[in-house]
Amino acid sequence: MIDALVEESLQIAAKKFEGFGFQEEQIEKLLLSGKRDLEAEIEKLMQLLSADEPEKAEIDKALHALKGLFYNLGNTEAGDKMNALREDESLQLQIETLQAVLHGR
Repeated sequence: MIDALVEESLQIAAKKFEGFGFQEEQIEKLLLSGKRDLEAEIEKLMQLLSADEPEKAEIDKALHALKGLFYNLGNTEAGDKMNALREDESLQLQIETLQAVLHGR
């Protein structure tokens, strides 16, 4: 699921960047950077979620970073999901929902 989410975001971004008039070489660099950043933030979030006592503030920061990355890549649906999760007051429900989203359940 995570790989599919990243790939979907990169496909959306490629079309977006092409529409802006970027050259293929520029697009490739932007996509590599976007992929690296997304994967790093997702990994950070996964580590936070697997902690014995997850910290809501740190999870919130990771979700905020992911929201921004998804929006920057043009994947507003994923960005909106991250934003909705940030607004969820229940930490346990938030963790369970995040795990389900990231693992495709």
